[in-house]
Amino acid sequence: MKKATIIVTVSVIVACVGLMAWKLSANKKEIDTKKEVNTTIESIAVTTVNVQKQSTKTDLSFTGITEANQNVKVASKASGEIKEINFKLGDYVSKGQVLACVDDAYAKFALENAKINYQKYEEDLKRYKTLREGDAVSETQLRDIQVAYDNAKVQMEQAQRQLEDTYIRAPFSGYITSKEVDLGKFVGVSTAVAGIADISELKVVVSVPEANVYQLKNGQSVMINTPIYSGVNFTGKIAHISPQGDNAHLYPIEITLPNSKQNPLKAGTYVNVSVDMEKSEPTLLIPRDAIVSSVKAPSVYRVENGVAKLIQITTGRDYEDKIEVLGGLNEGDKVVVSGQINLMSGTSVKEI
Repeated sequence: MKKATIIVTVSVIVACVGLMAWKLSANKKEIDTKKEVNTTIESIAVTTVNVQKQSTKTDLSFTGITEANQNVKVASKASGEIKEINFKLGDYVSKGQVLACVDDAYAKFALENAKINYQKYEEDLKRYKTLREGDAVSETQLRDIQVAYDNAKVQMEQAQRQLEDTYIRAPFSGYITSKEVDLGKFVGVSTAVAGIADISELKVVVSVPEANVYQLKNGQSVMINTPIYSGVNFTGKIAHISPQGDNAHLYPIEITLPNSKQNPLKAGTYVNVSVDMEKSEPTLLIPRDAIVSSVKAPSVYRVENGVAKLIQITTGRDYEDKIEVLGGLNEGDKVVVSGQINLMSGTSVKEI
């Protein structure tokens, strides 16, 4: 009886194992069927363009602020009380014009004394030369008088310079931008008296990216405009291109701009600068939308026989919505510009 029970139990176990094996086999067939369905999904729709060689001509545009050609604080060269002021804010002054005067009474007395001393030694020198011709004085005496005469002349010239320093003159023609003193104020050497700016010619300094700065050259003409004068264009020239860029790879360039009498500009005005670039030799270009990875390691999907393949490329200059291709693609290749989000290398595609 016991033996029959064992046989029945073994039979049940065998049956259960067989049932489980059948179930697993059925599940595997279902999974495989689903996989087969997935592999037969229709091709992914994408948009492509042909890689072509094109000539480029892109104007460079920058924004800057006008600056005065020269802008300085005129300082006193003498110490004393301001006794005369000959300018007002906004006045146009000419080069050499006296802007203000420091009390010059002491300087005049010093100059008068130096002149008297100089005239005395001048007469002594003439007399000693005559006496020397008659051998009435020695060569040493004549030389001493000559030295005294030379010293008196230097002292007179110094006194003249000190008197001239009491007159504060405009170093160049321009407009008065600030008034730093009033009548009666005591000033010392280097005390600022007035600000003056020359805007007969203006400067515009703009920062140019590294990718563009090598396309520019000194003397190159640029077009300048400002919303202040709608529809009016000014012509400037590149005067200096800095050989040193900053940490952001931006290079300062300085543009000179003759000021216009018909449409005069002030220093500190916002302006737009446009550089007309010449056409380049034809080069391979693709839309920026074709790039699917980082700029440092760009890749694109190239379509061959209905299959998209991920290709790493080498890029060059950037032309806003297009980018230059230096390697990885050939003229006539097809690249995907939309629909990449659903792609993997080797995916079948349908061009639309």
